[in-house]
Amino acid sequence: MAVRDGARILIDGTMARGGGGFTYLVNIVPRIARLAPDERFLLLVRNERLASSIPHAPNLTLELLPEAGPTARLWFTASEAARIAQGWEADLYFSAGECAPLGGAFPRIASFRNPVVFRPPDPDAPHRERLRLRTLRALAGLSARRCDRIMFVSEDSAAWIGDAVGLAPERRTVVHHGIDPARWRAARGRDPVHPWPYILSVGSVYRYKNFVRLIEAYAAMAQRSPDLELPDLVIIGDDQDPEYLRKMHEARAATGKLAGHIHLRGEVPYAEVPAWYAGAELFAFPSSLETFGHPLLEAMAAEVPVVAADIPVFREIAADAAIYADPADVEAMGCALLSGLSDRAGRETLVKRGRERVRHFGWDRTARLLLGLFADVLDERAVARTSWRASEALPEERARRVA
Repeated sequence: MAVRDGARILIDGTMARGGGGFTYLVNIVPRIARLAPDERFLLLVRNERLASSIPHAPNLTLELLPEAGPTARLWFTASEAARIAQGWEADLYFSAGECAPLGGAFPRIASFRNPVVFRPPDPDAPHRERLRLRTLRALAGLSARRCDRIMFVSEDSAAWIGDAVGLAPERRTVVHHGIDPARWRAARGRDPVHPWPYILSVGSVYRYKNFVRLIEAYAAMAQRSPDLELPDLVIIGDDQDPEYLRKMHEARAATGKLAGHIHLRGEVPYAEVPAWYAGAELFAFPSSLETFGHPLLEAMAAEVPVVAADIPVFREIAADAAIYADPADVEAMGCALLSGLSDRAGRETLVKRGRERVRHFGWDRTARLLLGLFADVLDERAVARTSWRASEALPEERARRVA
């Protein structure tokens, strides 16, 4: 699928560390490179593990930039990014994060994926974190004004984030994430990664992931059903909030004897994640805030029954293929977990619905929609340039006619 013959597209992945940003880039970049072989792509990243996870392609150049602190990242957005794009003669700049270059004449698109940037900072968060989020939101607002289009990964986030930054509806584009079901189903039947049955939850450690309440709901479920053959609770994901991780460990310790059944595994290699889904009895996704929630697709593709927080974006993605519970209600969440474990017929129905649901999502479809967005923006810029040149020529043409 051609964007424009020989177009040079710079992809800024410098904000991706782990979690959804990592998942997105390792899946989308190889596909757009394959689907648009006549275009050239330059991918900028700062994460060595991410860089090593992107397969080689003849039309893809990967540049690993040094790790940078908040000040250096601000300077990159304000100045360095535009210099790199102009030096490489980029026809289009696509940021896989909330910030795009403020300078330069090239067309640009940013992907607004991080929900925390667009919510008021948690008053309990450290001062430095609150300052960081305010700065990111200010930069995102500036980027929204400079970008030709803002890409969102769900209709829900396009609505509330678009409104939060005052973005006109015609400049919002929704491109859902995708999934490769075969990869997740193939992991079933392998040697178990955990010695006992378990409930799985996956996600980078942030406050809005709501893992503390999940641990409390697990304990509530155990108290409600003392005769239940209790599976373990396994939470995997990289640490992005040490203070919240400390609270998770405190919540675990507060469960007393149950603590031995609760495993905070931390980050695991991306290649091993399917095996964790494959061995799970149930998948729990308690987040109170998301723009998409890719683990929902992973769990459905792996044919694991899902219990999810009852928030609009999860209804958009999973539809009727999940049991929903109020993410603020520990007892309700505990009841949902119990239902997901004990209702055999309900479990089979959830798996069947999940199998059908993931057919609506696919990484190749996502890649084609993204390439279509690139083409639209380049075409719009070309039309605008043609119109401008024509309007500039009018006075000269009128003068010739008068003469």
